[in-house]
Amino acid sequence: MISLLLLRQQLSKNYKISLIRALTDGKVSPKGGSIPSGKPKESRPKALKFPFQKPPPTPLKFPVEDEEEHRAKHLLDVIKKKLKKDLIVNDTNKKYELSRLKPLTHFPVTSVTSTSTFPVNQMLLETEDDRLEEVLHKAAKEVEKETRGRMAGTWPAVAQKPKGPAGPEASKSVPSRKAGPPPPSKPPPGTPPPQTKKTFGPLADSDRIFTNLYGRHDWRLKAAMKRGDWYNTKQILEKGHLWIINEIKTSGLRGRGGAGFPSGLKWSFMNKPPDGRPKFLLVNADEGEPGTCKDREILRHDPHKLVEGCLIAGRAIGANTGYIYIRGEFYNEACNLQYAILEAYKAGYLGPNACGSGFEFDLYVHRGAGAYVCGEETSLIESLEGKAGKPRNKPPFPADIGTFGCPSTVTNVETVAVSPTICRRGGNWFASFGRTRNSGTKLFNISGHVERPCTVEEEMSMPTREIIERHAGGVIGGWDNLLAIIPGGSSTPCIPKEDASKAIHDYDGLMAVRSSMGTGAIIVMSKQTDIIKAIARLATFYKHESCGQCTPCREGLHWVNLIMQRFVTGQARVEEIDMLWEITKQIEGHTICALGDGASWPPQGLIRHFRPLIEERIKERAACDAAAAAAADS
Repeated sequence: MISLLLLRQQLSKNYKISLIRALTDGKVSPKGGSIPSGKPKESRPKALKFPFQKPPPTPLKFPVEDEEEHRAKHLLDVIKKKLKKDLIVNDTNKKYELSRLKPLTHFPVTSVTSTSTFPVNQMLLETEDDRLEEVLHKAAKEVEKETRGRMAGTWPAVAQKPKGPAGPEASKSVPSRKAGPPPPSKPPPGTPPPQTKKTFGPLADSDRIFTNLYGRHDWRLKAAMKRGDWYNTKQILEKGHLWIINEIKTSGLRGRGGAGFPSGLKWSFMNKPPDGRPKFLLVNADEGEPGTCKDREILRHDPHKLVEGCLIAGRAIGANTGYIYIRGEFYNEACNLQYAILEAYKAGYLGPNACGSGFEFDLYVHRGAGAYVCGEETSLIESLEGKAGKPRNKPPFPADIGTFGCPSTVTNVETVAVSPTICRRGGNWFASFGRTRNSGTKLFNISGHVERPCTVEEEMSMPTREIIERHAGGVIGGWDNLLAIIPGGSSTPCIPKEDASKAIHDYDGLMAVRSSMGTGAIIVMSKQTDIIKAIARLATFYKHESCGQCTPCREGLHWVNLIMQRFVTGQARVEEIDMLWEITKQIEGHTICALGDGASWPPQGLIRHFRPLIEERIKERAACDAAAAAAADS
């Protein structure tokens, strides 16, 4: 059924529609006055009826070139005729309040135009007034009936301007355009192929990108080349930046640092006309998220994958200089990485003529000082420049004004390290793993109450339970002993056993259970865990790591930590649960960087799923205090 809100979204921007008669109250009278809520009185008129007109028998002709635009205009005119007595539909942009509109999903909704075949499942306007609701339903049904006929091939014909020489032969040379779907067209470059698989995982050994994840082999250059690193790198560089970016786009690779932004699109932001400023590639190796240690394994056991990935990423964005910002505590990892870079320089893979391709690229290691907030991209840039690691306001974004005021791209270690394999094996190969929009393989850290904590590379879109049981030996005490898991690092909301049993471990699957993919670090908590104390420990961590630049984060996290400590001991009131929820909502979305959001989500997940545990602890402590007071009085 055609929805008015759908029309507002789908019609051409020149034909926007809005509801401008008292929709903020959700009630409209035939003469424009408001109708009180409640049941209609006997004195009120009966439900309005419209003499619906049948579509004209003769086809209309629009003497314009844009067929779809004027089909939409024709449908808008039909809506105006149907509702003109009770609802004014105008072409203005006056605002109206959506909070008064209620979703209506029990009517099937079809597309408006004849060339669109996708199903629409949006919202039909439904108000609290029964009379207006009936009018809207009747009008929508009538328009739906007309639309179905036009979708079957009776849409008004469109007069096309003839192309070519005018004259009697002109009409013969211009073929008539019939209604129906357009001929299939080739998708633009960089479009991921459609996924046809229904089940995902386990990943075959031949498809693993990180073949030395556990350090069983030598990590130096000679052994790395035997495992496939630096193979045909010159040919990849010579294909140019557009080819590399299209392969990354085709692969569907999304940032592996937590945000999940499409990497190919992010890299393409750097391909602007040169303005004389150099470009920089920054690799974020400042891994400080509790529960996350995937980048550390790459730096320690597969550094040449990262070095080669930096070269290819630098070629893609046009940067001749790259910096790897590594966490200060990663001493051994920094030593291995620096040694791998020196080996690459000695072999001619880095420098003024990298791999003999004529492309110049230099790579440096910069060690941080241990601040968690420097994992945020603008804070990382500030620290790299020698300033205090505090995030910048955006815009301007780093792609415009980044390191030293020059265009820069900040990307994650894992994101860069997989790019050489994607370029060698093809973006379609990488996109064949995981569901659409969740493509590829991923490193998962599984820790907590499992039999075998581990870091493993696995295909995206596998069930969360299968990942835990296949690679970590399952939960200690069995799956029934599971209390909750944190699915993507400490900054993601926890989910209980019921959601973890059905969750699909990818970006969309975890959003469906109101959590997030994050860094892919799975923290398992059994029923022996004091989950209130565990979340309180995370609140203390984020309060300590806040840079203090934003007032909501600085003051809000202080109060979040205080309230969580009260919940641990039970020395609180039940009303403070809602108070904590409100504080986290005031922090979320009101800070410069995402640290405030990440610090707010763990308490929110605790309240959402384990509120009864908090209330029970508060009541038990109150009962104990009352008993102690009574004993003291006696």
